[in-house]
Amino acid sequence: MDINLIYSKKDPKQAETRDFVYQYIEDRGILAHIIETDEPVDSPKLIINGLQYTNQCDRTKSAQSTAYPSKSDVAELIEQQIWCV
Repeated sequence: MDINLIYSKKDPKQAETRDFVYQYIEDRGILAHIIETDEPVDSPKLIINGLQYTNQCDRTKSAQSTAYPSKSDVAELIEQQIWCV
């Protein structure tokens, strides 16, 4: 499995998502190649096996509100790709 993770290291919540991905992969013994990219993004982005997943949550018009993918959403995306391989 190939996982590209685009996130901002400066944002602690995005760094937490990054740590969750690594821990999830390790805990389950999933064979994955993870490439991480540090970019100034509002929300982490995952590209798993060439398919890009971005948070589909509705965002309010406020510039301060940023929607993040939940840990359960990230786990579900990884699990779906495991079974699709």
